[in-house]
Amino acid sequence: MAEREAVQEPVELCDWCGRLWYDGGVLAIVRDSSAVHATDPAKDGMRLLVACGGEHLGALLERYRQRPFVEEELWSWQIVRALSAAPHDMTVEELSPVTGLTTPQIHRALAWRDECALHADRPGQDPP
Repeated sequence: MAEREAVQEPVELCDWCGRLWYDGGVLAIVRDSSAVHATDPAKDGMRLLVACGGEHLGALLERYRQRPFVEEELWSWQIVRALSAAPHDMTVEELSPVTGLTTPQIHRALAWRDECALHADRPGQDPP
């Protein structure tokens, strides 16, 4: 029986084309209000981009340059993270110290989510 070669596992996946590669990729961090770190609030609002080369990284950077940073979106996801880790439902007053958000910020985040839901029901209209 012939000895099989060890297969090297791919270590990265290009965020642009989905190609797997072993080495030679490029990375960048961009501001993104939809990115909330699972455990470290200091990393909220930052997204790691992984690309197989400079051309694809450039395309990804341009995509994120064109995407607005919406504070209410970030706050909304911070609320989701807090509620996901909580042993029970929480009031706005309970959420405030857990999320680090003020009561007005929580209300703005909830209003933003409501507005997004309205736009989801109306194709062709831009979200807030």
